[in-house]
Amino acid sequence: MVDINLNLYRIFFVLANSKTFIEASEKLCISQPAVSKHIKNLEQSLNIKLFHRDNTGLKLTTEGRELLEYIEKSYNILIAGQRKIMENQNLDHGSIIIGAPSHIASFYLMNFIRLFRNDYPGIFIRIISGSTSFLLEELKQHKIDFMIDSSPIEFDFSNLIVEKLISFDTCFITHKQSLSNIKHEDLEKHEYIMPVERSNIRKNIEIELRKNNIKLPVVLEVETTELIIDAVKNDIGIGYVIKEAVKNEIIKENLFVINSEHELPKIELNLVYINEYLTMASKKIINDYIKK
Repeated sequence: MVDINLNLYRIFFVLANSKTFIEASEKLCISQPAVSKHIKNLEQSLNIKLFHRDNTGLKLTTEGRELLEYIEKSYNILIAGQRKIMENQNLDHGSIIIGAPSHIASFYLMNFIRLFRNDYPGIFIRIISGSTSFLLEELKQHKIDFMIDSSPIEFDFSNLIVEKLISFDTCFITHKQSLSNIKHEDLEKHEYIMPVERSNIRKNIEIELRKNNIKLPVVLEVETTELIIDAVKNDIGIGYVIKEAVKNEIIKENLFVINSEHELPKIELNLVYINEYLTMASKKIINDYIKK
């Protein structure tokens, strides 16, 4: 069996995420010479150089960057395991880290979080937003507990579970009631505010538009539904959103749905997780609130 000094790898991990030996020594609560000595011992045991040292600070070598990738993965697995063991004892404290695009988190997740927090006020919840590929990588690295995102979910690791949750209609919105009945031949005469290209909601509508030989003039791309709504109200153009997200604005007649002659794609939301890394708190919010 290979003798592995985990403390050396811990010191390497901290130093790799610090700018200087001084910063690392403060984080580790050991002297700067001690940090330097431990790194030298690790370099000698591996027979490689891990850092370049110059006037700008520390820089990882190619071998150092490769080692850091493995150490970071191992560290995240240890943290996930520690959280699962600690939080499986009770739900008096702990945390849940959820990955979700911002346009989904804002209208879909908040009610579940409110209900869960009413029942379990000791649980801290963090939402991390980003593209589908980014969130999948965060899940793979055990940096989030689970994610909620729209189809399609394309992945390359076998232990991932994808469950369909619910589907929502999409729509084009305007703040001018007179535009609510745009004719098919006039669609391309207007300007549009769209979700960013990497989002699934944008990819899905682009597929449908191409099928009908429609190319909309896009003048603004944004990350969130809130920004699309603001842009529409400021008369920048017509917006494309999940209909449920603007339900109240439509009821109040602050916004109007454009009656399209084409059937717009629905957005299917999926729950995505790795079962063996779900904590008790994560299972609770999934099973008793989100999937209920």
